[in-house]
Amino acid sequence: MPFYILFGPGRILEYHCYSNRDDLGIKNMAFNATPYVIAFHDEIFYLTTWNCLLRQGTNNNNKFVYDVQMYKAGPRLIPRCGQIRIWTATIEGIYFARDLDTPPVLALRWIEK
Repeated sequence: MPFYILFGPGRILEYHCYSNRDDLGIKNMAFNATPYVIAFHDEIFYLTTWNCLLRQGTNNNNKFVYDVQMYKAGPRLIPRCGQIRIWTATIEGIYFARDLDTPPVLALRWIEK
């Protein structure tokens, strides 16, 4: 599940990604940074769900926020193995695509806190 940032110089994306079994902590991604990737597999006994709390703004003032469910496992005996989710954060909102060949579309607009 790659995550990209397309804000421009001087803007930072703060993100805190966590699942029902893992917490990856709070991290920052700057303009032109290497994409952040979460790789995992579904488990039959634990239905995997990944969320990321995203914050962005300027001058350490992250006034735009969104808590996004990045991935949710399918029914217990039908894993979604091998699927790709691509999320891209821009000034106007958060874009989403299900594969590398499809351009991302605007899925969520930032919420101002």
